[in-house]
Amino acid sequence: MEHTDQAWIDGLRDGTAQVAELRDFLRRTLAKGFGRQLQDADLDDVTQECLLRVQQKLDTFAGHSKFTTWAATIAVNTALSTLRKRRYEHVGIEQAGEQADWSADAATDDHRVALLRRAIAEALTDRQREAVQAALGGLPLTELARRYGVSQGAVYKLLHDARRRLKQWIEEHTS
Repeated sequence: MEHTDQAWIDGLRDGTAQVAELRDFLRRTLAKGFGRQLQDADLDDVTQECLLRVQQKLDTFAGHSKFTTWAATIAVNTALSTLRKRRYEHVGIEQAGEQADWSADAATDDHRVALLRRAIAEALTDRQREAVQAALGGLPLTELARRYGVSQGAVYKLLHDARRRLKQWIEEHTS
């Protein structure tokens, strides 16, 4: 049965059958869009997380689209966020650093890569070196922040300071 936007909102606030209907709708939506990446238990977990987020954000629904479209958008964003986090869940910071692409095409590039490797080894603190190598290996700043237990701003500052040290070291060793 098709509900009006207000019926969805009232039903979710009252805890009536709309909760079960919305859960089923969100599960179908996620299964259709993420069926290969989310299987059974994972799909159930993400669906439940989506349902909670929709209920938490009910007051922000402005009616610019159908309620189900709005809820599906929250579900897709939640699923993407979950999958993004999982992508790096089992990748250690050291492993990410090892995945950095240090390939070079020309002899001059080989020299620059060697210089940069030496600068990273000699100019940076252990924490800066680890963060730079992990970032070069593709680990997102959000994941580094989560693992270090700091804000993204703190990781950005750590990398900023590391870049300044690298620049200074390279300028001193190439003049």
